[in-house]
Amino acid sequence: MKENKYNSSKRTHERIKKVFAELLSEKKSINKITVAELASKAEITRGTFYAHFNNVYEVAEEVEDEFISTLESSNNNINGIEDFPIFLHRFFDFLAEHEELYRQILASEAPMTFINRLNLQIGQAAREALKNRSSIHPMQELDITFYIDGATYMILKYFRGEISMSLDEIEWYLKERAFEMFFKDFPTGAGDHSV
Repeated sequence: MKENKYNSSKRTHERIKKVFAELLSEKKSINKITVAELASKAEITRGTFYAHFNNVYEVAEEVEDEFISTLESSNNNINGIEDFPIFLHRFFDFLAEHEELYRQILASEAPMTFINRLNLQIGQAAREALKNRSSIHPMQELDITFYIDGATYMILKYFRGEISMSLDEIEWYLKERAFEMFFKDFPTGAGDHSV
């Protein structure tokens, strides 16, 4: 049976992204990846590559965009504190499903835009979960920022092989810290924290 043209094109598109991630992991910098090398390793012509992407930066952008759009759609379902663990669970399910791809991308030295976008999405989810509270203590805002930065870099370290926890353990840890840090009521008598 002959392969559907759409399925073939889709598989080629996905293969280009996979090979891009492999090359990025190997070379550690997007600037060192050429279209000719990527096409050769993906076993396609340069013309086929250009039918899908304009350059290697566009490949990187699409990989990032897919990930961030998954987080954005999860953010749309947050109506209160009880939804934040669900967001984290969906987020970690997506990471596990695409673990090899993100391990290769985040192991390189080029993911700062991606990390910043990831940080923004986790922050939006946390703030959305807290929006129905009557007030957020200024120290809780610092806790939220601390949590978001820590969560983002814990994920980066996981994909770079710098910590030995599993994705499930990181998900559990981040859920526990979230409730400990900013979903419980801020303790009374915390003292004056003004500078």
